[in-house]
Amino acid sequence: MVVVGAATTVTALALSCPSGTTPGGPAGPSASSRNSASRRWSDEPAGLVTVTDRTWTGLAGDGWNRRPSSYDRIVADTSAPGPSASVLEYVFPSGFHGGVAPATQYFALHSTREVFVGLELKVSSPWQGHSSDVNKIHFAYTTSSDVAMVLYGPPGGPFELRVMPQWPEHGNVWLAPNTGRTAPTLGAWHRIEWYMRYESSYGAADGVVRWWLDNVLAGDYTNIKYPRDGGFAEYQISPTWGGVGDVKTETDYYRFVRSYIASR
Repeated sequence: MVVVGAATTVTALALSCPSGTTPGGPAGPSASSRNSASRRWSDEPAGLVTVTDRTWTGLAGDGWNRRPSSYDRIVADTSAPGPSASVLEYVFPSGFHGGVAPATQYFALHSTREVFVGLELKVSSPWQGHSSDVNKIHFAYTTSSDVAMVLYGPPGGPFELRVMPQWPEHGNVWLAPNTGRTAPTLGAWHRIEWYMRYESSYGAADGVVRWWLDNVLAGDYTNIKYPRDGGFAEYQISPTWGGVGDVKTETDYYRFVRSYIASR
């Protein structure tokens, strides 16, 4: 059974729009006036099969599910890459407590042992980081555990992308960037790619975790031990803030314009 403790319902707080946000706003300029860069995922391994390629024009649909929340919404962001200004926004209002996610969207992976995720993400500027240095972005759940990608760094930055496999075989050790330390820029859109493949056999220690930031390889690990279980069961956009403790003293957000998953 999948453990889904990353997202927790939180008590409603007064919520105002972060600067530059237009809830339910118009679509914005035409595609020709936007970023025309390639929409392909250049680092996706050959032979994988696309299972979802979602642009966020609504809170649910296309095989995705959502936990009810007051902190996720569709807004217009005219700086968004691609053909639409419609984006998914998760709001972390002032007074938000650490240890929970404002909302969760999730997609079934059906016990695949190899998965590639493409994500286009923008983090508000400023961003109040959690005192634990951990600002989670998204998860892949196996049938017994999970692995998280994190915006990691002190509360005021700088930040980097790290990965934490949370199964006993890995030993709770951070996977930090080891090929390039390109730092995400707050207030700017970034392309994140994330590839994971189970071991050839349990205990072989030849499992893979790789991730890229804006088409630059940031982390490359080919000696990962994976759990003895049924493979990846679910993907979640569930940006838990922290760590436990701490309280937001400003209103921040994560925005997502595209979510892509391929598997084998």
